[in-house]
Amino acid sequence: MANVRKLHNHESDLIGRIIADGFADDAVNLWAFNGGGAMQPAFTTMAKHLFLPKGFGHCTEDGLAGTLWLPPGTTKTYGTGNLSLVYSILRYGGLTGIRHSLAIDCFMTTNRKGRPPHYYLFAIAVTPRLQGKGIGGVLMREALREVDRSGLPAYLENSKRENIAFYQNHGFEVEREVTPAPGCPPMWLMWRPARGSEPASV
Repeated sequence: MANVRKLHNHESDLIGRIIADGFADDAVNLWAFNGGGAMQPAFTTMAKHLFLPKGFGHCTEDGLAGTLWLPPGTTKTYGTGNLSLVYSILRYGGLTGIRHSLAIDCFMTTNRKGRPPHYYLFAIAVTPRLQGKGIGGVLMREALREVDRSGLPAYLENSKRENIAFYQNHGFEVEREVTPAPGCPPMWLMWRPARGSEPASV
């Protein structure tokens, strides 16, 4: 069983690497960044300027899997990190990467507006060679304990059809399949209703 701990605010480089590694073959992210080159610097910047100071995350002790979450009421903005984020995407993905990433970010931000207060799962990632071994479930249950103590729902955008069952096993329900922008691969919006103090187990 994987040992899991909370991420610290100074560990943006660690979680940026974990997510880029776990999402290396993710069609939506490859489209959004126009290739994989921008993933690690972009996710590192996002973690540094938003998800770690204003949200929370977990990782395994071996640094091969992790998550990033936002609590209710947190606006998804990067403040002074915006310039670094744009530079990373432009450097590795060109103007196409900028256009695509802005389009998908606009969709995701707009889609969260008007929802009741909820926890937002930005990413759960496991290094490819360890995927399918239950590590993601350990990370998910760790976070859902906090979610369920609050009595609030949770929400995510799933970018892989084969992961739908994983999320369903943890109480998420598919709202609908969407195409966030013309040419972008599909995503599945998933909502987990508020429940009691214990999440579903797998």
